Amino acid sequence: MIVGSRRVLLSIALAAAMGHACAQSATPLATAPTTNPDWTKSEIVTVTMTEYEFAPRRLVFHVGVPTRLRLLNIGTEIHDFTAPDLLMAIDLKDPKILGSSGIGVPVEPHQQKDVEFVARVPGHFGLICADHDWAGMVADIVVE
Repeated sequence: MIVGSRRVLLSIALAAAMGHACAQSATPLATAPTTNPDWTKSEIVTVTMTEYEFAPRRLVFHVGVPTRLRLLNIGTEIHDFTAPDLLMAIDLKDPKILGSSGIGVPVEPHQQKDVEFVARVPGHFGLICADHDWAGMVADIVVE
């Protein structure tokens, strides 16, 4: 009988965990900041996009610090800054900056976009250009 009770408890715990995971996946990836950061004191980080690389290949951001990420596409093709795991760990000043995918910021050739955000949690995150990762257009992001 104890084994059966453990199975029931395990089933309940698993169902609760799955319900929690489903509830999390229904939330938007990045949200508007819950506080009012002083955007005039933003750290500015510039990423240059070309065929087929990000420069620099390692980006460092800081938890709680307003950041202006300047995405500069000097290439001849559209590129995007796709980092879905990072987007779950930041508050965007303007979530509308995300493209239709909701997980990246597209930048047309010879254009730039500024993405303003505050990182909430530290970690390591992957960055790709969704259309050109096969060609090695990838980078690493560290939030300290």
